[in-house]
Amino acid sequence: MLVCFPLMVLLILLATFSRYFQIGSFPWAEEAARYLMIISAFAGISYGFKLNSHLGLSFFVNRTSGTLRKVLELVRTVAVVAFGVIVGYQSYVMISKQMKLTQNSPSLHIPMWIVYIPILVGCILIAVRSIQSYVTHRSENQEVL
Repeated sequence: MLVCFPLMVLLILLATFSRYFQIGSFPWAEEAARYLMIISAFAGISYGFKLNSHLGLSFFVNRTSGTLRKVLELVRTVAVVAFGVIVGYQSYVMISKQMKLTQNSPSLHIPMWIVYIPILVGCILIAVRSIQSYVTHRSENQEVL
């Protein structure tokens, strides 16, 4: 994320200024920025799960305690892991199909299956980080007791 966001801003600024001052155009800059945004989004989601700082329905969980709270946290973790596995598997299927089609992106002319790899990696990391957060949070709560 520390590389993708500044690079994305730099590309768009460069393309905008070159068009404004009629120096030329960079038709690939918008597409590259879009792909960098996808990478940043999935990296940020998995990092948020690692820190347990994602947006959630904490209103209900924070109003519960004891066994019900543990059950709700387990249900949340199972749902997130299931989501990560399902979307990860579907992205794997999509990548496999794209590899057979040999389709390239319009401006950068890179194979489209490369564009979908961040989705697969991000979903795997979401599932792993969610389990990691649950185990860490659970062990911290047991030490307090």
